[in-house]
Amino acid sequence: MGKRDWNMTPKQQNIYENLWHQAHKIFDWRTHHQGKRGTARYRDGVRSFAKHLAINYGSKNFKNINEKHLRSFVEESQEAGVSAATIKTDLSAVRKLHAMLPKTRHKLPDNNDILGAEKRKIVGVDRAWQNREVTKAVHHARIMGRKDVEWAIGCARTMGLRIEEATGLTRTQMREALINGHLHLTKTKGGIPRDVPLNQGAKRVLQRILAESKHEKIFTGHGQTHRQAMKSIQNWLQNHRKVFTEKSEQESASTYTKQLGIDVQRPHLTFHGLRHSYARSQYEKATRGGMSANEARLYVAEQLGHGRDDVTRIYLGRN
Repeated sequence: MGKRDWNMTPKQQNIYENLWHQAHKIFDWRTHHQGKRGTARYRDGVRSFAKHLAINYGSKNFKNINEKHLRSFVEESQEAGVSAATIKTDLSAVRKLHAMLPKTRHKLPDNNDILGAEKRKIVGVDRAWQNREVTKAVHHARIMGRKDVEWAIGCARTMGLRIEEATGLTRTQMREALINGHLHLTKTKGGIPRDVPLNQGAKRVLQRILAESKHEKIFTGHGQTHRQAMKSIQNWLQNHRKVFTEKSEQESASTYTKQLGIDVQRPHLTFHGLRHSYARSQYEKATRGGMSANEARLYVAEQLGHGRDDVTRIYLGRN
């Protein structure tokens, strides 16, 4: 069974404990009729979701959760290698808790809407953006004057950065990266530093950002907090993704999945999907260069900043 990363700061721990206190009161007296095992399993699901909210959103009240929180939770769980059955139970627990709360703000979709009704029949899940989708998104962001979105997309697609890694970059880091030929990251998921080699696309992205921004803190130099900067970019993608999402599932299947001959499901494009695109391109480059499939997966794992083959397979659409 996969394991999620729940490292929390003291502030996030306090938020989590508040969320868990809300849930604990409900599950203590309203779910005892399910039996000890059923109740315990639902509690575990809600506990995991509460940690996800605390770490990724700073959410303080279950009443405010909506579809994006569920999708984000599923994506993180899948990346961690958590089984589909476990994720499904977790979602059911969250929806049951939500149904018990008075005056909730949003209606939550059912499991089929989040996971896909045919998920168990599908060999792969293709979350990666296609090159033309990236091009269209960047163009749309540029027209709207959203340089932050344009820059973040570029960083994720050419260097495989998570959104918190991209929005945490500084001018000093970028200048040093162009000199050294690799981007040194210290503020990463799990706190494990890594060096990302710069390809020509990455160099062009960094050069453009340095030319267009004069702030040391590229994404937070305009009075925004780091969390606000991330949320603004994520909201833009969610609100505008219909503009740049390819309509034909067959046409937009990646080179990698076509070569494997697997059927794929393409969920909504998310920022994290750009990291999948980076993984695919690095894998294809490595295999074209003579690496075996196993060697290429290990190479990609290093670039992504983790060492698990099962997670790499998810990025490559083979979960």
